[in-house]
Amino acid sequence: MIDAFSTIHLGPVSLDNRFIKSATYEGMFTNGVPTQDLIEHHVNIVKGGTALTTVSYGAVSPEGRTFKNQMCINPDSLPLLDCLASEVHNAGGKVSIQLTHCGFFSKNTELKKPLAPSRIFNAYGVLSGLAFSKAMDKKDFEKVKFDFVKSALALKSAGFDAVEIHMGHGYLLSQFLSPKTNRRKDQYGGTIANRSRFPLEIYKAVKDAVGNEVAVLVKLNLEDGFKGGFTLEDCKYVCRQLEKLGCHGIVLSGGFTSKTPFYLMRGNIPLKGMIENGENSAERLTMRLFGPAIVKAYKFEPNFFLNQARAVRKEVKVPLIYLGGVNSLDGINEIMNSGFEAIALARPLIYDAEFITKLKDGSISESGCNRCNECVLEMNRGGVRCTQI
Repeated sequence: MIDAFSTIHLGPVSLDNRFIKSATYEGMFTNGVPTQDLIEHHVNIVKGGTALTTVSYGAVSPEGRTFKNQMCINPDSLPLLDCLASEVHNAGGKVSIQLTHCGFFSKNTELKKPLAPSRIFNAYGVLSGLAFSKAMDKKDFEKVKFDFVKSALALKSAGFDAVEIHMGHGYLLSQFLSPKTNRRKDQYGGTIANRSRFPLEIYKAVKDAVGNEVAVLVKLNLEDGFKGGFTLEDCKYVCRQLEKLGCHGIVLSGGFTSKTPFYLMRGNIPLKGMIENGENSAERLTMRLFGPAIVKAYKFEPNFFLNQARAVRKEVKVPLIYLGGVNSLDGINEIMNSGFEAIALARPLIYDAEFITKLKDGSISESGCNRCNECVLEMNRGGVRCTQI
């Protein structure tokens, strides 16, 4: 069994251990610009023993934002991101950032019509006047690819050690992969070979652009979590193709934000707070009336994605990063014994940034996080934090 506290290389990046802070939307921005709180949040994570911390949701363009206050990789945000990378390095850690585009999943009122593989009804944005998406054309394809590459190069210059291309959770590249949202009849739709064509083109373009100095990771669904979506067999195919492209590591995740958000998070659904967090009376009323039907609950179990992830492990040799229900030293040992190169986690680190150090020194063997998911609400209340301590 590999020791989770041993060093590892993910492409050009060397990590002191095999723990990665998963990208979790922090909500620590002002008008799309990172705050000092975001810097401190990630510095504390690496000071607590996590080798690589991941900044969540760096939109590659203004139209790639889910809402207009979200961070975009641009001249306004880059000075603070440069500072963040420097301070993480000074604290002894490495830093990555998630590169993404929301596709149709947007309520950014600055958009005329959000992009998607196909024309899709957007329930999330309907109250913001964004009821339907625009099916992407050739010009849109080139623009989005350019934006991913430009953002990756800017982050390389800012000192980031890695970028994580987001192909999961129902954002644009995930929308291409899922047959539920990709209804194209051309070379980018239909079979999984066609549905994965554009996401793989993005990966190759970014990796070719940044060269051998930045690790280029991928976050990919094991499954979307609903009938007619991206499947485990689809995931195996995409992982095989990423392996051929020399992918530096794949974070295996799951769930589709607009349909099955708690397929990933599991545990309690803080519905009362979700209603209170509605941006307007119409949103709050909708959640009050239909929330229990819209947001499906999934029971939390330790290592809840492990069986699906093991099926992928049998298919490829590319570095796989396990995510989902990491809660204890015993669970970590089970994951490492199953042949995964690294482990991504979030809520235990939100509960206690020193979780990894305390596991290593033996002062604890299990996280105190009770999976109440109240931290999810705090993303919209000034910044993600645990409400239980």
